[in-house]
Amino acid sequence: MATITEVAERAGVSIKTVSRVMNNYEHISPRTREKVQQAMRELNYAPSSVARQLRTGDNRSIGMLYGDPSSGYQARLNHAVLKACSDARRYLAVELFDEVSSEWRPQVEAFLDRTKVKNLILVPPMCDSSELHDLLSERGVQFALISPSRAVSGASSIAMDDRLAAMEMTQHLIGLGHKRIGHIGGDEAHVATLLRRQGYEEALTRGLLGRPERSLVESGGFSFKEALDCADRMLTSDNRPTAIFAANDEMAAAVVMTANRLGLSVPGDLSVAGFDDTPISQTIWPELTTVAQPFEAIAREAVKMIDEGAGNASGISSTRVLPHKLVIRESTGLAPQ
Repeated sequence: MATITEVAERAGVSIKTVSRVMNNYEHISPRTREKVQQAMRELNYAPSSVARQLRTGDNRSIGMLYGDPSSGYQARLNHAVLKACSDARRYLAVELFDEVSSEWRPQVEAFLDRTKVKNLILVPPMCDSSELHDLLSERGVQFALISPSRAVSGASSIAMDDRLAAMEMTQHLIGLGHKRIGHIGGDEAHVATLLRRQGYEEALTRGLLGRPERSLVESGGFSFKEALDCADRMLTSDNRPTAIFAANDEMAAAVVMTANRLGLSVPGDLSVAGFDDTPISQTIWPELTTVAQPFEAIAREAVKMIDEGAGNASGISSTRVLPHKLVIRESTGLAPQ
């Protein structure tokens, strides 16, 4: 395959001139432009669409910023968006982002300057930042939101019903005869944490079990390590729960590990349920009962929203709610007698 250097040599011009011709600079003489284009035809030269995109920002790329790429949720979502972008003949630019830093604005501006992206998909908790929305609007970058806590004027968003999913999972545990059901919540900065806690409590109320005791509710920050401590406190208490519903699969896996360390059988002594249906849910034993998020559908909808404009000048917001599914596996069973 020919290179830009070979095109420049064939046309008798500099590499910079070839680049200017490819990028349609105005101040190139018709004779020089024709020489370069003739050389490109003779050498069958096809410039890299990715490299050209990074130079010109031609709207084919989509950017994403992640605070914790090691999490199961973000890994699954990233893979799903990669596939959706490939199917739509788009490119995905991904970068680590310190979402708790007060210096977040330079991080975002550097990303936009370097990649030239004109489209972003924002995930929690960044999808809820009004300041970030304003910055992107100032830069002419359109964005689609995944699971925001509220509607954003002029923006399109995709979500699933976290509250309903958590309520259904807790009702599943109640249906197995469990009356003492613990809950390990996620990062308080994520609206999903609140919604999943609300669904858990609503199921208890509907099941006539009342509000949970303080010892039955812990905050694990969506972290495996933090959830180990939460599970230890719950399972070594005088009146331990017979089931624990964790707000993501990593924390549920930490509960299973803690139960094993304490000599408790899962699900014989303790039923465990998670949320997200990430890879860890099927790589531990017993496999986790969990809520399956529609990652592939979320990614396709986000890319479709970018294609459709991801917003409108009238300021009307739109949200598409996608269905979830309970996946019942071996980690949940009848309450011990």
